[in-house]
Amino acid sequence: MVLSRSLQDICAVKNKVSYKIRKLRESKDLKQKHVADELNITESAYSKIERGITDPSIGRLDQIAKILGVTVAYFFQETMPSLKLEEDQALYGYATKNDLEAINNTIRQLKQEMAAVKKDMAAIHQAHTAKRKK
Repeated sequence: MVLSRSLQDICAVKNKVSYKIRKLRESKDLKQKHVADELNITESAYSKIERGITDPSIGRLDQIAKILGVTVAYFFQETMPSLKLEEDQALYGYATKNDLEAINNTIRQLKQEMAAVKKDMAAIHQAHTAKRKK
């Protein structure tokens, strides 16, 4: 059954495209309402695209790709590229290697400061306890 297999393939591609649209939108912390407004359609109509109920036209798919910052080809790639660290340029929704290093340094500094605060609090508590015993 060649026809049946072709229909299965088409359905599989449709499901992958709608899934990738939703996952990419979510990864960019965008609401369906925002994308729908950008497309000048209702949120319900956009939701149907993400759920695979409605097939977007190539023009609509191109608009969605632009809003989400990818090419139309992205939706048809077999594997979704993992989030990658950009060495020299920050992109919306991504962090550069330098950003991550700065965050790690800040966390290290905060841990050191918290340890010092805990030590000071323990000393204050000991002094207060010693005073109460007198």
